[in-house]
Amino acid sequence: MEAHMAPFCLGLVTAAAVVVLPTASLTLGWRHSVEGSRWEEDYQALAGGVVITEARIEAFGAGMEPPATAVRLGRWWHYVPALGPLSAVHLANSDRVGGYTLCWAGGCRPLDGMVPRGQPVSLVSASCAADGQ
Repeated sequence: MEAHMAPFCLGLVTAAAVVVLPTASLTLGWRHSVEGSRWEEDYQALAGGVVITEARIEAFGAGMEPPATAVRLGRWWHYVPALGPLSAVHLANSDRVGGYTLCWAGGCRPLDGMVPRGQPVSLVSASCAADGQ
């Protein structure tokens, strides 16, 4: 691990495995199953858990309304959710709708390339040393 790297990375936890990603922050993206609008959330791994640092909604409707504090910038509504650190972020990972995309370090990967769809998965803060790569 390089000296400037954070001691915490983001990890994906399933019933069978833990996959530690080589990053302390990422963007989780997906399309709403009814509206088809894009939704993105930025996460950061900390000692106390996972923090959502910003969220963006492309359009709203069908339960996707941004809070009153949201600001429209271009095609996105931006806001910062009023949540403290979470021990885990549980992802639906359904095999019946479009999947999630995880983006970090300038690239994006589909979640189902790391965890099969339909399998429960949680985003957690993990020690980067657990990476094993």
